[in-house]
Amino acid sequence: MAWVVGVALGALSLFWLGWNLTLDALWQPTDRVTVRRILLLGSIRPGDRVVDLGCGDGRIVVAAAREFGAWAVGIEIDPFRVIWARLYALLAGVPRRARIVRGNMYTYDVRDSDVVILFLSATSNFKLQERLKKTLRSGARVVSYYHPMWGWEPDVIGEAKGGYPIYVYRMRAADEQAAG
Repeated sequence: MAWVVGVALGALSLFWLGWNLTLDALWQPTDRVTVRRILLLGSIRPGDRVVDLGCGDGRIVVAAAREFGAWAVGIEIDPFRVIWARLYALLAGVPRRARIVRGNMYTYDVRDSDVVILFLSATSNFKLQERLKKTLRSGARVVSYYHPMWGWEPDVIGEAKGGYPIYVYRMRAADEQAAG
């Protein structure tokens, strides 16, 4: 009987890993120093509405809520990571300020966000950038760890632990963009 359970768990694990490889962005845990640097560079303030698209285990969402006083939402498609991230928010004592939603980062409504955080692939950033540009209001920030937003001029380029770039973009109204 135990071998049946072992085979079933092994098959489920292989299925889950295979499914994850089909996603646009693979999960890579972000170290605490880099999480804090992302949030500092994004100028997160108490009461800000922060959205982490592809939030993984929720560590950025929890840190934004716990350390910066933000209202943070993480969007994650992987149901196992959603469960893990919700549990993490609960154990961290911020389940009301840090919400994890199982959803699609390409369709989630970010219109009311003050800050959108991305640690995705170059392909994902490219797919999201036009929608973010059209949807986010003037003054909102997009913080992208590792991959830039192609064709956008960053307001700040910071450095994470290990020297990897963190790009910060401030959205501007169409007339501000035209003026330069």
